[in-house]
Amino acid sequence: MSDETSVRDLIDELHALLHDGEEEALQIFLRLVRPEDVAEWLDLLSVDDRQRIVSALDHDAAGTVLTDTTASIRAELVEEIEPERLARIAEALPADEAADLIGELEEPESEQVLHHISTEDEEVLRHLLTYPEDTAGGIMNPEVVALQPHETVDDAIRFLRSADPDTVTAAVYVVDEKNRLQGFVRLRRLVTAQPVARLGDIMSTDVISASVDTDQEEVADLVDKYDFVAIPVVDAENRLMGAVTIDDILEVIEEEATEDIYKMAASSAEEEESTSILHIARYRLPWLLVCLAGTQLSSFVLVFASREVGLYEQMSVFTAAIMAMAGNTSLQSSTTTVRRLALDTLPRSRFMSHIVREISVALLMGIVCGAVASALALLFHNSPLIGFALGPAMAIGMSAASLLGTAMPLVLDLAGVDPAVSSGPLVSTINDSLALVIYFSVATGLLLWIG
Repeated sequence: MSDETSVRDLIDELHALLHDGEEEALQIFLRLVRPEDVAEWLDLLSVDDRQRIVSALDHDAAGTVLTDTTASIRAELVEEIEPERLARIAEALPADEAADLIGELEEPESEQVLHHISTEDEEVLRHLLTYPEDTAGGIMNPEVVALQPHETVDDAIRFLRSADPDTVTAAVYVVDEKNRLQGFVRLRRLVTAQPVARLGDIMSTDVISASVDTDQEEVADLVDKYDFVAIPVVDAENRLMGAVTIDDILEVIEEEATEDIYKMAASSAEEEESTSILHIARYRLPWLLVCLAGTQLSSFVLVFASREVGLYEQMSVFTAAIMAMAGNTSLQSSTTTVRRLALDTLPRSRFMSHIVREISVALLMGIVCGAVASALALLFHNSPLIGFALGPAMAIGMSAASLLGTAMPLVLDLAGVDPAVSSGPLVSTINDSLALVIYFSVATGLLLWIG
């Protein structure tokens, strides 16, 4: 039986248990399946069935389900959970995930939940909630192994054996009496060293850390660059605050990629979880109105050409081709540039050479495509003048589109704006309008000159 068939069978069995109302059987079933799978299945169930499932789960499993499901379903489920039970669920989660869960609540509700949490855990969570959610402090796990230089390998191993399961154990961090980060000892080094060896003697002092206010995307870049499993997080005085682990980084990468994709569509990731038509339109409509205004430039050029050039009707047949070729050329240049900026493979010292390269490629492609377009114009029995004007117009239009697609992300990057915005409808509209303006300007100028 395939995995897909097995999953369908499990979901069918879950539906049957929910329909029969056998709570004990439901609890047994849920103990036999992974909570991560249950989180995926929630989207296939009704609101009432979701609530029944969460009620039937123990605190550990409920925490996993709530953190793994979508934001909209999580908000819907949390709304019906009593503050005391939500506190027990939060206590079962790693501190960073518990802080994320409580941070999504309104202040009165979050205070009620924190009131039911033990004093020690409450203090940790309140501290985590002070950091912006998109910083290293906001995504770090404060539970790390931190020992002093005089302690031995044997001390560290004993500490690891008794550590909480949620503790970051990728390395043992060595701190001074004021908790300032001095170095670290990887597990491999720890298990191969003599038990009596002091941590200060075997630690690595070449520590790369992130500040609590470092943007989460920069933290992800550090982890990717140095192949870390975890990266320590320190405050302004270099005191160890926690660590960001690879699972947190994977979530950051997914979140940032989703954000960039929505920006490319001139929208927002917030609309993904919204069911309000007005809410979604509020994000999309302003850009489209700007685009509508931008198209008026093209309209003005078309009106002028129709009055001045007798071959306007034949010229207008090729507007779709001009816009499509310019649009695709701009998209190729923009995508290449945005991706290189995202991967940090395009230093600012090479911006100009990158622009020249992209324009040169576009010009070569424009000459070839222009020649083909001119031949097609003649093949379809258009005026030879149209064929003569179409080639240069397409070559110039594609080069200009490439310049726009390449330069816009670079300019935005220099201005500190996310370059992904450059692939949005605004730039597409500018590109289409520019392509038509160039086409009709070049073609009209040539035809008027020849005529």
